[in-house]
Amino acid sequence: MTTRTSSSSSRGRAYGGRSLDERRSKRRAQFVEAGIAVFGRDGFRGATVKSLCREAGLTERYFYESFANSEALFAEVYKTLVKRLEDDVVAAIDAAPAEPEATARAGLHVFFETMYRQPGTARILLIEIFGISGDIDRLYRETTQNFTRMLQELVGSIFALGEGSGTDARILSTGLVGSTIHIAMYWTLNRYGDPLEVVVESSLALYVAMARQPREQDRA
Repeated sequence: MTTRTSSSSSRGRAYGGRSLDERRSKRRAQFVEAGIAVFGRDGFRGATVKSLCREAGLTERYFYESFANSEALFAEVYKTLVKRLEDDVVAAIDAAPAEPEATARAGLHVFFETMYRQPGTARILLIEIFGISGDIDRLYRETTQNFTRMLQELVGSIFALGEGSGTDARILSTGLVGSTIHIAMYWTLNRYGDPLEVVVESSLALYVAMARQPREQDRA
């Protein structure tokens, strides 16, 4: 006699109306949110599995169900925060007036305002990401490269970077990403001593200067 295994049984018995996979996914999400809170408050090296579990309201058993160690959780936290930031920047640009400087200003404002309103996020993205391990360093480089490509596409539709100036839009975009990150890092480390709008306008000036470069050369 053949015994049939139902699809629901193969995925784990439902409990409280949720399958095993759904409960695991929920617990994983709880740990990611806990990681955002704990790493943002205590730093990577100041965080422990116990403090992460306490923040998540779950036991260590469930932590290791989803993550091999704190570094694996940190990587997931970093990727989650970067994705949220990218989505917010793109949404702000899409909603901005169809005018180059206004569009760029909207994206930069969301970026810097996030760093200001969410200092824990700023700490994770700008400070804690460095020096953890080779794997995390590679994640940072890959993420920065992806962000550069996204920025190149966005900026390319706003400003004519590199056109007719003997320069390369990809290299210019890389420089703009680096300048934006370092301005944010300096601002964060100095406890947001400069007003938000001043930081946004100062960063925007670099984008505008690069966009005007071909036109200035044409006049020469």
